[in-house]
Amino acid sequence: MSAQVLPRTELEARQQLSALYRLCHLYGWTDLTSTHISTRIPGRDDAYLMNAHDELFDEITASSLCEIGFDGQMRTPGRVLNQAGHEIHSAVLKARPEVNFVLHSHTRAGVAVSAMPQGLLPISQHSGFVLGTLATHPFQDSTVVADEGVALAADLGANYTMLLQNHGLLAVGRTAAEVFMYHYHLEASCKILADVLGAVQNPILIPDAALDPLLAWGAPENGPHGGHIWPALLRRLEREQPGYDQ
Repeated sequence: MSAQVLPRTELEARQQLSALYRLCHLYGWTDLTSTHISTRIPGRDDAYLMNAHDELFDEITASSLCEIGFDGQMRTPGRVLNQAGHEIHSAVLKARPEVNFVLHSHTRAGVAVSAMPQGLLPISQHSGFVLGTLATHPFQDSTVVADEGVALAADLGANYTMLLQNHGLLAVGRTAAEVFMYHYHLEASCKILADVLGAVQNPILIPDAALDPLLAWGAPENGPHGGHIWPALLRRLEREQPGYDQ
């Protein structure tokens, strides 16, 4: 399936979303069952797909993903709703009609950088891919603060990546490939920054003139991104995570 063609059926949406979950497992972006990825259901505006709160990412298949109403009702019988996930994903999908995939993680490096006062610094090529479309949002518990999801979506604005302070990372994409690539570069940037700041106090920053082409490379208007790598990622899944698309 072409990475730049949106899923046309619910089955295709399920297969692309389950691929993202398995890739998160392979790349070490998981936190037990506590993080989440969502996608729209083609032709529907009443519900979206997301994981249940009772399944590890390497167990998820296309058929095990849950249908969740935008009203917060779990429509897949016998499964556990991640309420925090619903608050975040439903709000972002409502606020960003051009976005079809939302990925939220609690990676060690992502949480570490989200707690740094200066945030993400331009010290790597990876950071240049995301800094031009990076937002921040202060920490709040989405299950106890009224309208937290709405506030998060407002802070995200038209950006495609976000540091959730003291919490983790968020990426959105028009395609599954794009949300993967934005999260990949954001997470890699955080790993590099955490490593460098553990060794030196004053890292070398990329000069503005050299940073500008990187920012242009990662700009959403020059996407959707990731089409060149997505087929290879799917081949890796077929070798290492067979059955994800069932």
